[in-house]
Amino acid sequence: MKKYDRGWASLETGAALLIVMLLIAWGAGIWQDYIQTKGWQTEARLVSNWTSAARSYIGKNYTTLQGSSTTTTPAVITTTMLKNTGFLSIGFTETNSEGQRLQAYVVRNTQNPELLQAMVVSSGGTPYPVKALIQMAKDITTGLGGYIQDGKTATGALRSWSVALSNYGAKSGNGHIAVLLSTDELSGAAEDTDRLYRFQVNGRPDLNKMHTAIDMGSNNLNNVGAVNAQTGNFSGNVNGVNGTFSGQVKGNSGNFDVNVTAGGDIRSNNGWLITRNSKGWLNETHGGGFYMSDGSWVRSVNNKSIYTGGQVKGGTVRADGRLYTGEYLQLERTAVAGASCSPNGLVGRDNTGAILSCQSGTWGTIGGKLKVTQLSTTGYLGQFDFCAIARMGNAEDAHYCQVVESPAGSRKWYKYEHKTGCIASCVTLN
Repeated sequence: MKKYDRGWASLETGAALLIVMLLIAWGAGIWQDYIQTKGWQTEARLVSNWTSAARSYIGKNYTTLQGSSTTTTPAVITTTMLKNTGFLSIGFTETNSEGQRLQAYVVRNTQNPELLQAMVVSSGGTPYPVKALIQMAKDITTGLGGYIQDGKTATGALRSWSVALSNYGAKSGNGHIAVLLSTDELSGAAEDTDRLYRFQVNGRPDLNKMHTAIDMGSNNLNNVGAVNAQTGNFSGNVNGVNGTFSGQVKGNSGNFDVNVTAGGDIRSNNGWLITRNSKGWLNETHGGGFYMSDGSWVRSVNNKSIYTGGQVKGGTVRADGRLYTGEYLQLERTAVAGASCSPNGLVGRDNTGAILSCQSGTWGTIGGKLKVTQLSTTGYLGQFDFCAIARMGNAEDAHYCQVVESPAGSRKWYKYEHKTGCIASCVTLN
């Protein structure tokens, strides 16, 4: 190489190195801007998530917030409130990467005080540069993203809107974030809360919950897995295979085609236990009970005995077999000896307690005195318990005399004789 070319070579090398250094510096700046932009986009997503949680909270508590806010005095929503109510994850930090804290200021709309509007504002921490604010305002996806540059006014992305912070009772400083939630946005949030969703929404069980009565307009609910309710009122039939009740089953009437089995008592407050077709009550364990098979008698099932330590009372009591008493037989009514009675064979007592029996239609004592009557007449003597010949005529006269009861058992006695002089003695038991 010629000596005069060496200077140019050094110059070319230095120029190339300078260009490389400039490219490296330019590339480093581009990379730094890229990293910053990604960080600001991440911050914008976090603000969007926070704003979405605040929007849902307002929709859920719309009526409550109406009562706690005015057109100038806000109801303030904090990160802690959103975490405690489940609208934000418990791990969500209280501040962002710059130490700024987000809060939502909810006020009533001045033109229509029944509607709510809100602004999410960051405060404290380190201010963002204007470039970051403009970038984040464009990347916020919930509500209308904006920023605060003068400490008094919130400005929207691309300067699409501008609102004084004082309108929402909010305070902040330069370099902070603002998100506007309009009345339409919050009305939609309230409607989202009131709408019944067909599918499950993760983290939002309230969207599958009814908060008022539902009228099906006489239409059906089909393919229901289980119905859990406090009460049920039906104007028609309830059809099913099995039913389990932990409380009472109440109704005007009930019809069962087969059996009813109860683990406890069956009670009737004002009605009857009614059976039909010669059926009644049966104790299955011991095979006893009561039933009726005709219109007159209540019968014991399987001819079981009836046992009670109390009384058995009725108009009359009949025993087809023997009548036993383990103590005494007490006759409460009294009869008078000699008075008429019916039928024969009745047993009673007089006022002294002496036993009487109905004999030949007359009350008489049992085992009383014998009354002896002597009669000399011939033919019918009268009614007596017994008669015999007391005296006959002279034997030398070939006299005969006869005393007979005719017919036998009638207590009617007759005397027949050949000659006079026969005397009959007749006995009556008093």
